Amino acid sequence: MITGTKRVDIDGKPYYLRFTWAALAEVAGKYGDNPNLFDPETVAFVGSAGMREKHPEMTPEKIMELSPPLIPFANDVQEALKWAYFGDAPVPEGDVKKKRTLTGWIKRIARRWLQD
Repeated sequence: MITGTKRVDIDGKPYYLRFTWAALAEVAGKYGDNPNLFDPETVAFVGSAGMREKHPEMTPEKIMELSPPLIPFANDVQEALKWAYFGDAPVPEGDVKKKRTLTGWIKRIARRWLQD
């Protein structure tokens, strides 16, 4: 069962983000393991990669043209990315000092794969 589809509303219309492995590889190839989702061009590219499967018309240029509110859109993209890596299960939370960002988790997973 495929999980991790995140609905986003842009200009009053529903769109769906879901990051396939191909989309994740495309994002990592362009931005590495830490894309700056506060940069409008970056979040437009990453969001477009996550929408490509169901909404191929939502290119980075189209997202930039529609200009959805940046922070809510970036948060939705980040949540969809988290689901792509971890599934719908909640990421464990703990003391603020011990919380790992998505990037930290990705780096830990990559190090474990490289060690094996």
